[in-house]
Amino acid sequence: MELLEVVFKGLWCSLAGFGFGILFNTPKRSLWMILLVGFLGGLVKFGLMLPEIGARVVLATFVAALVVGFTGVFLGNRQKLIPMMITIPSVIPLVPGAFAYRAMLGLMSLATQPDTNYGQIVNQAIYNGVMTLFVLLAITLGVSVPLVIFRLEFSEKMKKRP
Repeated sequence: MELLEVVFKGLWCSLAGFGFGILFNTPKRSLWMILLVGFLGGLVKFGLMLPEIGARVVLATFVAALVVGFTGVFLGNRQKLIPMMITIPSVIPLVPGAFAYRAMLGLMSLATQPDTNYGQIVNQAIYNGVMTLFVLLAITLGVSVPLVIFRLEFSEKMKKRP
């Protein structure tokens, strides 16, 4: 992957996040933030997966979800919006559709061809299923950690008020 390809993938992630933002009926004033945060998430994920850096998909997705979470919380609080309205549509393009598809395809091929290459098909289906779970866990943790940190910080400030 070249740098230009990473930028294009970041652009497509931002457009997909924008589409999900429209689908979820977010306010019009938050759509530019969804575009920006989605672009940053895609840029970080695919940038970390460049051969020069060499990060695997789970780590790259976790760091990208952290970037989406922190920038979504920052922009949401600055514009007086709920940060989840920005982070959730922006992080959906990071969901591992190919791994989930291959896992389900492997399970279906076990039902139709039980005798040919049984062990290899089972191993591939389990691998793809586990990768799907780990990437989804990375997305969940990456988005929720900034929300929890800033919610705790906000609640501490509220307790100190007279």
